Amino acid sequence: MEELIGFVTGNKNRQKLLALLGSKHELNADKIAKNMHIARPPVDRIIEELIEKELITEQNGAYVLTELGETVERRVGNI
Repeated sequence: MEELIGFVTGNKNRQKLLALLGSKHELNADKIAKNMHIARPPVDRIIEELIEKELITEQNGAYVLTELGETVERRVGNI
């Protein structure tokens, strides 16, 4: 768990994306990029990283936090 928290907090955009999904619950990549005010390519890269770590998953073209992602997002929000 601490390793995942360090992974997320080590990059502001990872942290922002998790917090965004924590508040909005589900968004597609275009809406994530728009909300974060960054271009799609970096968003796509962050999404891939977070999927790899099983923090988010894709459902019907939108991204949502997994149970693990919700736990990490809550823990990071309390730091």
